[in-house]
Amino acid sequence: MLYTMLLKKSILFLTLLLVSTTAFSQASLKKVNLSGKIIDKESSIPVEFAVITISKSDTKKVVNGGTADANGNFNIELNNGNYDIKFEFPGYKTQEKLDQNISVDTNLGNILLEAESNQIETVVIRSEKTTVDIKLDKKVYNIGQDLMVKGGTVSDVLGNIPSVNVDAEGAISLRGNENVKVLIDGKPSNAISVNDALKMLPADAVDKVEVITNPSARYDAEGGAGILNIILKKGVTPLIVK
Repeated sequence: MLYTMLLKKSILFLTLLLVSTTAFSQASLKKVNLSGKIIDKESSIPVEFAVITISKSDTKKVVNGGTADANGNFNIELNNGNYDIKFEFPGYKTQEKLDQNISVDTNLGNILLEAESNQIETVVIRSEKTTVDIKLDKKVYNIGQDLMVKGGTVSDVLGNIPSVNVDAEGAISLRGNENVKVLIDGKPSNAISVNDALKMLPADAVDKVEVITNPSARYDAEGGAGILNIILKKGVTPLIVK
């Protein structure tokens, strides 16, 4: 008899424990709604179809997610718990809300996405130091900052090239001989005075200078001392060329 009573009590206790555990489990796993609106931080315009990813805070396992509608609104049903919430859309920086306790229906309000800065500025990369390419009939000086004169002109650049001399009047000589033919981008200048014209062009307009001391037959007989071919940077079109 005593054994039977103890058995009944044990069964009753286990039944009550099971019911309590089930009720607690159901209560702890209740469904809640997570909502909010995703908008552009600068313009306040809705970011339509932004992606929401929801992960468990402890395991980092993705358990739910969704996308915003055309007005930037989202409403996602999930079990209550602690979550990491990520908001993403191409062209915007990812926004995250970490370890959010979502135990009841929760509205996160406005989620502000900041646009990524993808603007690429035009950059002209130039060598800081002049380099020289020695070819069969000429030397090519790729002008670097070391031959530049701040606020100077093309004449100043030429005066810094070995074997080239420019006097106070702007007259150019090559290895001491003033019988030099000057070309701009391979063409003769139509200026009345090439020397004066070169003093008007800024130094940073020059890309390279070709010093031709032994002109081939394709050049005129002019320039017994040689030829200086001043090659300008792209986009620079002086009005001193035929």
